[in-house]
Amino acid sequence: MRSNRNFPSQIVSDIEKSGYEYGLKIAKAIENEWFDNGNMGNGRYFSNINSFHSLRLYARGEQSIQKYKDELSINGDLSYLNLDWKPVPIIPKFVDIVVNGISERQYDIKAYSQERRIWNPY
Repeated sequence: MRSNRNFPSQIVSDIEKSGYEYGLKIAKAIENEWFDNGNMGNGRYFSNINSFHSLRLYARGEQSIQKYKDELSINGDLSYLNLDWKPVPIIPKFVDIVVNGISERQYDIKAYSQERRIWNPY
């Protein structure tokens, strides 16, 4: 975890905090924390994108199985195994349960149309 060393001191006076320079320092510190000075692949923003992508793959049952193959192989040889390497889709079942639980809520939506005429003499 990163320390807050990039953020300006919070012990300064309120007058200094209300200034443009202090706000700019805060904004740059937040930018550095989230985007890590523009280095692609680093920082919270790109880390979140990668973890969300990985979680979506698991939710669809499309995760990579290479880590399981590496664990079971002997010097990279898998010829002694007769396995179906297709991942078992367990999580999609729970995703469907949650989504259907949300969509089965009894909402009473009432929508009324309203004609609106705007007079334009030209």
